[in-house]
Formats: sequence, structure tokens, C-alpha cells
Amino acid sequence: MKLLTSIFAVLLLSVVTLVQATELQTGSVAIYSNGQVKKLVEQTPDWTLWESARKRLYRLSFLPYFPTLEYQRFPRERGGYTRHIDLTKVPLLMPFGDSKSIAFISQRTKTDGTSAQRHWRCRYDGKARESLMEREWLVENYSCNRFNPFSKKPFKERREISYAPDLGMVVKESVSRPGRQIKVTRLEYLLNPKEANANLIADMVKGLRH
Repeated sequence: MKLLTSIFAVLLLSVVTLVQATELQTGSVAIYSNGQVKKLVEQTPDWTLWESARKRLYRLSFLPYFPTLEYQRFPRERGGYTRHIDLTKVPLLMPFGDSKSIAFISQRTKTDGTSAQRHWRCRYDGKARESLMEREWLVENYSCNRFNPFSKKPFKERREISYAPDLGMVVKESVSRPGRQIKVTRLEYLLNPKEANANLIADMVKGLRH
């Protein structure tokens, strides 16, 4: 019990330090409810690049409702992809813009060179609050459907996203596909670069799995 108390004390200190920053800091470590650990390795005004413990890279748009822009295995293995979305043709959802619903097409290209278009509809669902790291955060909610324009089925994939502006991150996402179990992933911990160390991260992940 003393060990857990000590761990959470360090964790809360890390969170306070991070939240006081004007932006998400490179080197921050995110730990998710499924036990996945990702480190922020690079960021620009348009995207953030995260590296998982399994050395896989995820490039995410600054627009939280967009799907992953790039997924890369390391070393370069089959299964990775990049995704292009022409922002000049897509209005921005609130609060990034004035639209409440949009439709767009993404061009997804795999590492083997094959590519395909994917059709999306996204909607702004308003503000809410999410409990995270022993406090409540204001979140912007979105829902997105990937669909086949030539099919009568309502969707091929549905994503529900909760984005915390104060953290600059998606803190909760549920993904559902017809005939499959819904997958819900929550951000459980966000560690400041100075406080994130291997022992603390291992203890956090172990606690989630038990």
C-alpha cells in the first residue's frame, strides 16, 4: 500500500507540472487503459508523433477527429500506412471552425504501395466532462463514421472521441465495427518528461493490468 501511495504521489506531481505548461511537452509519456504506452517524440502545429513501447510510430493530426495520419512499424515491416486528407477541401468542426458536421475522403497508402480511398462523416457532439487523473477535464466530443457510399450499411467503422483541449489530447475513444466487440481506450496517466522513468511506467502499467 505504501508503494502505491508513493507512486500516485509522484504521478500527481507529474500531472500538475505538465498541465501548467503552455503546450504538450515533447518527451511526455501517455499510458492507456489497455496497457499501451506511448511517448511524444516530435510535434509541429499540425501534428504530433508518438512512439509506442513496441517501437511503432503514430502520427496524429492536430484535429482530434481525423483518423491516424501515419502508422509505421520499426524496423520497417509490412502493415504500415500513410493517410492524406486535403484540408483545403474540408471545413473544420467546432471549436476549430464553425461546422457541426463534415464529410471527407482520405487516401490511405500502405507500405507495399497499394492505396484506397476511405469515406468519412464526422459530427461535433458538444462539450462534456471526463474524469481523469483524479480531476475532471472539459472535453469536446466528436463522432465519426467510415462508410461505403455504394453500400446500404450505415457504417463500416464508428469512432467516438473525447478531446481535452487543456491537455491537447484525445482522452477517450471508442471504436466499433459491425459484428465486432466495441473497443474503448482511455488515457489513464500522462507523465511529464522529467518524471517519466521506466520503473514508474512499469508500475503504472502493472496496476492497470491487475
